[in-house]
Amino acid sequence: MNGPLAGCRVLDLGIITAGAATSAMLADLGAQVIKVESPGYHDPFRRWSGPGGAGDSPFFRFTNRNKQGIGIDIKRPEGRAVFMRLVARSDVVVENFRRGVLAKLGIDYPQLREVRPSIILASLSSHGEFGPDAERVSFGTTLEAMSGLAAETGYDGGTPTVSGRDLNYPDQVVAIFAAGMVATAWPAAQGGQGVHLDLSQRELTSFLLGERFVQGASGQPRGNVDPLYALQDCYAARDHAWIAVSVEQRQLSSLAALVADSAVGLMQDRLARWIATRTAEEAVEALAALGIAAAPVGDGRAVAQRRGIAWREAIGMLPDGSLAKGFPFQFEEEPMRLMQPAPSIGQDTAQVLQEVGGYTPQEIAALRKDGVIECADA
Repeated sequence: MNGPLAGCRVLDLGIITAGAATSAMLADLGAQVIKVESPGYHDPFRRWSGPGGAGDSPFFRFTNRNKQGIGIDIKRPEGRAVFMRLVARSDVVVENFRRGVLAKLGIDYPQLREVRPSIILASLSSHGEFGPDAERVSFGTTLEAMSGLAAETGYDGGTPTVSGRDLNYPDQVVAIFAAGMVATAWPAAQGGQGVHLDLSQRELTSFLLGERFVQGASGQPRGNVDPLYALQDCYAARDHAWIAVSVEQRQLSSLAALVADSAVGLMQDRLARWIATRTAEEAVEALAALGIAAAPVGDGRAVAQRRGIAWREAIGMLPDGSLAKGFPFQFEEEPMRLMQPAPSIGQDTAQVLQEVGGYTPQEIAALRKDGVIECADA
């Protein structure tokens, strides 16, 4: 593959979203990404609940396209030796295990550096490598709570709101930052300087809320209301679709003339009744004609249907015609592409061990027989 990371080899120990999505972006940027799973513990994303038929879940397919897949039992000394042999010929290791797991496996940063001094280890975790919460068990809900995000989300007088496991905002955030940090560190690594990148999901989520902290926000959610606007909310149209509207103070007189046929009352109520008598498309067009910001509230299906019309890169298409998560940005001269679907279990084990690790077919067969590695059936 071409791209700014062409020639970079990544060993991906990532699971779920954070680690796997980081490596997916590195693959998009041209790196050779080898997803490493254990024969006894495959990426849980393969069986994550969600829409789709038999086989791997859409969540797994979206965060693991453009990768090769191998199976190594790193818990066994023989498997650790195989993994470290690959490390010696790689540039980056990405992981999002709980803190302390790498050391127990014998593959933490000091040990990786012994076989590859220039190695980049990207460690993504809930709270980072150090501090009193480093070993705390956390999920997206608790991370959004501790970062301050949950207190900012929801309606006035309501309970704090979290994004839910299918979005898992802290995972999405850390993946983008981590991919950027790896891409930044790689030029120095080519000169022999390795680095351990320590990324905290909670801290990065808090970073994106920094303005609220600095202004001393109390953490009281406001729902759709914003004091910068005279009116701002979501309203139900006649066809049961919702539209979002933001009205500036200077636009109130124009809005009053538009909804003059509505019953007398507060402008918020008059606007709601006016929209309720029209389809979402009719209401949006009438408001937009006055320069008022209005847009339909699209669900996943509606957004996907506007691919190639309202947007181009967020969702891409694999060579077999199936859709997958696309790219947050794009290059003009050498655009990123979806080259191959997510790998099946052990799909590329034999090939990678032979081409990267230098193992003979006989050695690979022996490792497979002993259960040290997992290979896809022929």
